Formats: sequence, structure tokens, C-alpha cells
Amino acid sequence: MDDELAAVKAYMRVDGDDDDAVILALLAAAKVYLVNAGIRRPETGDDLYNLALWSLTLHYYDHRDAVGDEASFPTGLRPILTQLKLVGAARREGAAAP
Repeated sequence: MDDELAAVKAYMRVDGDDDDAVILALLAAAKVYLVNAGIRRPETGDDLYNLALWSLTLHYYDHRDAVGDEASFPTGLRPILTQLKLVGAARREGAAAP
């Protein structure tokens, strides 16, 4: 977990440990979101998955104080989620994946 926290904090450009508990909670929420969206962490080649996970965590972090105001997803996140879904579906069906 320490490596995962360090990686997401580096992506988010967060220094210090003050928000570690918040970031871990948001990271867990991002994982749940991805699972509920039909996206599971691939066994290999998880760079795109990590990008989606970190981007979603950052989005949650940046908008954690917004109440009653739905912030739109980052522009590049939706295509990444779509690709992860398609690749995951292809792997489940036994098709060759990159």
C-alpha cells in the first residue's frame, strides 16, 4: 500500500503526509467506482488502469469539498475507461489483448 500511496501522491503532486488518510479513502472509492463500471485491475499491463485510478482519485481529491455541485470528469478519463472496458471484455472472452 505504501508504494501505491506514493505513486498516486506523485501523480497528484501532493507533498507531505497530512492528507494520506483522505487520499487512501479516495483511492479506495476510485477502485470501487472502477469495479462498479466493469473495470478490474488487469494482471499485466496495468499502466492505463493506474492512469484511470490516479486520475479519478485526483478528481475526487480536487472536488472533495463540492456539495451539491456535480463536477464533470476530466476530459481524457472517459476514453480511458471505455478502452479498459473493451480490453477487459476481450480478455474475458478469450480474445488476444495487447
